[in-house]
Amino acid sequence: MGVDWNLRYVMVTHWDGHWDALPDHETHYTKNMIRFELKADKLMDRAPTLFIKLNKEAKKPEKAWIGHVYGFKDEDNKVRFKVNVEKSISLKDIPQHYLSLKEGWYLEEKVEPIIPPELALYPPFFYSMLTTSDWKEFENFTFWLLKLIGIHKLHRFEKQRGRADGFFIFGNLAVIYDCTLEMKFVETKRQQIENYCLQLKSGRLEHDKTFYDISHCQKQVWIITKGTPSNNKTNRRHHY
Repeated sequence: MGVDWNLRYVMVTHWDGHWDALPDHETHYTKNMIRFELKADKLMDRAPTLFIKLNKEAKKPEKAWIGHVYGFKDEDNKVRFKVNVEKSISLKDIPQHYLSLKEGWYLEEKVEPIIPPELALYPPFFYSMLTTSDWKEFENFTFWLLKLIGIHKLHRFEKQRGRADGFFIFGNLAVIYDCTLEMKFVETKRQQIENYCLQLKSGRLEHDKTFYDISHCQKQVWIITKGTPSNNKTNRRHHY
């Protein structure tokens, strides 16, 4: 399958870890490496991006990927952003004028946002939620999604390892929910799910030193993720 070269950005560097092994998927360019006039309307979240890694010594292309960037933060002398690498591509498939670029961040002026046909009628919120690879973003999107479907009294926990994202009581239903982007969450969260069930069985939940009686409620644990059952990324509910 060929590559659609309807790009917004081309990003070129020799730095270690770029572009597929960035800590927290985050990096930056200093403003003297940005090869276009930096204005707010030039920064487009989730626009198609070509990432090129140069050899450190020869400064020749050695690897390349397609993906997108998002979460721009304009700081004093640099712009920080998040990186989502979708797939690697062969250098022989890349137009030569991209391979001849020196280090820097380049803007392709003529670009149309690419939205998969099945998502064309979705509000932007859902498209962002389905495409993010940032777990913090996904948790926030989930919080607002639950509110959008009518669950207004949500109690969120401060994020700690092994703890759920929050809980809610909706009518006669009490739910502890936890978000994840892990592929094998059924195995990795097994112990956590058991702990959540024990919390529910105790008959009360606590948030900010306030206790909520759920002894009369139907109780469920929701593990919220994205994808399809075919790749083991599907929403799971545990109830009794």
